[in-house]
Amino acid sequence: MVQVELTRFRIKKGKEKLAQEWMDFLNSHLDETIATMANEKMYVESVFKEESSDGYTYFYWYSVQGKNGTAVEDSNNYIDQKHLEYWDKCIDESYKPVNMTIEENLIAPKINDLIQKDN
Repeated sequence: MVQVELTRFRIKKGKEKLAQEWMDFLNSHLDETIATMANEKMYVESVFKEESSDGYTYFYWYSVQGKNGTAVEDSNNYIDQKHLEYWDKCIDESYKPVNMTIEENLIAPKINDLIQKDN
């Protein structure tokens, strides 16, 4: 069984450049970032950016993950710690994250078989 999520988070006003630095950091440390995914049972993680007409920037987190993975908050890994540091500085906690409702989820059988073997 996998968990598929898409959640919208708002970036704090004035922190848009820092939020971009955050994404640049993760992308420039791609191998190390990918290495953190195994303990989290994170199979796919993508972040999308929206510069909305309401004047805010939003990040959308899309993920496909297994059950019983280690939470990023429980990791001592440098990448995860830096990720949480950026999160605290950039994500607007006064805005309630919006969890999108999944209407369809298709995973190719070969990929699903690999995920099931990992769980």
